[in-house]
Amino acid sequence: MKTSAVSMAALLALTGVASAQVTYNDAAMDLFDNGFAHLDILSVTVSHDATDLYFTITTRGDVSNPNWGKFCVGIDGPGGVNDAGNGWGRPINWNGQGIDFWVGTWADNNGGGFGGELRGMDGSGGNVLIDATYTTGTLINGTSTVTQNIRVSRAPMGLLDGMTFYFDVLSSGGGGGDPGVDHLSRNDPATPDWSVPSVAGAFLPYTIPTPGALALLGLGGLLVARRRR
Repeated sequence: MKTSAVSMAALLALTGVASAQVTYNDAAMDLFDNGFAHLDILSVTVSHDATDLYFTITTRGDVSNPNWGKFCVGIDGPGGVNDAGNGWGRPINWNGQGIDFWVGTWADNNGGGFGGELRGMDGSGGNVLIDATYTTGTLINGTSTVTQNIRVSRAPMGLLDGMTFYFDVLSSGGGGGDPGVDHLSRNDPATPDWSVPSVAGAFLPYTIPTPGALALLGLGGLLVARRRR
């Protein structure tokens, strides 16, 4: 039986599977030093299911070779604290925006592989560790194989169906004082040097649609597919 991509997506929506996927592209060769191919973000695909968010970060080089890159997400949810800081105290300027949660990950865990933390900001530059791969690893985990693949639970961030959150993704180095080398929110260099704080662009939106909204979209897809036959 032949099933089109449109009708398959429609069937999934009609069964109540609340999922979506958006790919955000970034310019290539927009670093202060373009020799760091593994830090040069080309795209980030964001998706979700009923319990989790997923971020797939694709860089110009392999994130695992070399594997010292850090890949982080700042999330600004509805009605949050809008903290000007970040979970690792890195020199990052959100450019008048703020975050509620910090997802900090690395590709060199125990000599190789994915490691990560989910931290909640307090509105004053401080933060609290919610979970990490070195504690329970139930609210955050992932893989570091060519791309950086992050799974983080929606529940502790209060991200419910129907909500829109705003975010930025950045790459950074292995030093605690390193800025964001590449920001998804910008198509030009975010910093001119390791010693200068990076500056974000406008945060990007992602909407978690309700199952009902996806079902309506899916029904429309089924009708279109049927008319084409």
